Amino acid sequence: MIFVFQACEKVEPPYKTGIDCEAGTRKVLIEDYTGHGCVNCPGAAVTAHELQEMCEDRIIIMAVHAGYFASTEAFGPDYTYDFNTEAGTEWNNFYSIIGNPKGMVNRFDGGVGVVTVPDKWGAKVVDQLETPADVELSISNSFDQTENKLSTTVSGHFISAVNGNFKLVVCVTENNIVQPQKNNDYGIPGAPASPNWLDYVHQHVLRIAINGPWGQEIASGDVTAGTDFSKSLNQDFTGHDWVPENCHVVAFVYQGSDKSILQVEEAAVIE
Repeated sequence: MIFVFQACEKVEPPYKTGIDCEAGTRKVLIEDYTGHGCVNCPGAAVTAHELQEMCEDRIIIMAVHAGYFASTEAFGPDYTYDFNTEAGTEWNNFYSIIGNPKGMVNRFDGGVGVVTVPDKWGAKVVDQLETPADVELSISNSFDQTENKLSTTVSGHFISAVNGNFKLVVCVTENNIVQPQKNNDYGIPGAPASPNWLDYVHQHVLRIAINGPWGQEIASGDVTAGTDFSKSLNQDFTGHDWVPENCHVVAFVYQGSDKSILQVEEAAVIE
């Protein structure tokens, strides 16, 4: 238990200011590894949102609930909602994430490790924003209200000539999920003077990786500039408590050798 509480790390300001949103052309994915039992995770969510607010069109957040602090049994009767996903658990295990809050920025190392604490996210975001993009992405979504089914098409274009094995992952995230969250930062707007924030609003929550945790190949070997690709996928919402109006599709292309993300895009399920 001592280890567990030490593993839920305090987020310390300052986080990062002065981001140049016009530099570079790459968009940035902040993966916030979190859990409803982590008292310091609301502070990490604030950090991610502060970064996004500085550069909204180019920063995308995905909150991944996985590991001990996402347990449905360890924190009492108020904390039984299951945020866990197959993809989130797979990534959490692959990257050996122990303790929260932790996160990744485009799954990029930057000399400090791929997985870092929130107060290192800002520097990584700046680095990635200043990097030219090798890939452009676009997402087209259609939701059939009668069938309760999403159809999404992710199209892309390689801007530069590159070499490697490139894969596409397509996810669904959801906003405005009201479920309990442990918290020890009572200065966050709306936070109660209690460690049990029972009406906490969870944002950017990973619901599913439609084409699996590691996605599908889109190009391999020497890829010439101008190479196009397109993948169409379906996701049935039946049997889930997901609210389509609160959901987004998040798609990203990554390099197979080191898993670093080349580009990411997001689009609402229902505009």
